[in-house]
Amino acid sequence: MARKRDLDEQLVAELIDAGSREHYADAALYDYEYRRRRADVTFYRELAKRRLGGPGRILELGAGSGRVTIPLARDGHEVVAVDQSRPMLARLESRRAKLPAAAASRITVVPGDLCTFTAPGKFSLAIAAFNVLEHLYTRGELDACLRRVAQHLAPGGAFVFDVQLPDLAWLIRDPMKRWAKTRFTDPSTGRAMFYSTNHDYDPISQIAVIRLYYDPVDGKGPSRVVKLTQRKYFPAELEALVAHAGYRVSERYGDFFWAPLDGTAESQVLVCEPAVPAARPRRQKRSRR
Repeated sequence: MARKRDLDEQLVAELIDAGSREHYADAALYDYEYRRRRADVTFYRELAKRRLGGPGRILELGAGSGRVTIPLARDGHEVVAVDQSRPMLARLESRRAKLPAAAASRITVVPGDLCTFTAPGKFSLAIAAFNVLEHLYTRGELDACLRRVAQHLAPGGAFVFDVQLPDLAWLIRDPMKRWAKTRFTDPSTGRAMFYSTNHDYDPISQIAVIRLYYDPVDGKGPSRVVKLTQRKYFPAELEALVAHAGYRVSERYGDFFWAPLDGTAESQVLVCEPAVPAARPRRQKRSRR
């Protein structure tokens, strides 16, 4: 019985690991799929302007192919881009090479894990855009990441990130059906394809195992299934985890237009600042009699 449990845990661990890598293996397809996602880019650009008041140093976790990195560098910021996906970082390097020299020089690429990365210097702003922290699957991993970021923040700095607001109706969808069927043209092969998706959700670990299906429209050739795993964080839980890591939530939004978080939101956007330790009360000296 114990051996079966160990094997089950190993299979789950392998599935989670695959789900943190496979969606990012084809960087060209990734960029194509999210080419119209612009609201969060605009938000983080405006955030940097408000927080920094001008060009500054920004630490970006899960920078990927540079969807947010490059606009920030174009705005004059020095961006240290951290990611562990080699295909995505190769795509970022390729895109950086096409930038004007001044903008390209403001991007530093650092291969690294969210929990153990090391970046040069201190930063007044750290960001993690587009659900990056949903690849932290346990309380310990999230805590390690938050504390690692804190070590890289300059005094007065902030860590700003977004994750999805869990959608209960989506979580309990029938995992045997296909959803969101869409026809598109693969940017690498030029073939007409159908995209669809389904998922399983474990309410105990709060991990969703998502399957992305890519099927040729003409039915010729193999189909492809790509796994994507995400840890879902509920608002009160997330606020408590952030506090446990030594931060306070100074601002919280429900979208990328600065609207407050409510039950209809798709995203949770948190502005987190290291909490100032409470001053210890001074011990009064006893008067001698």
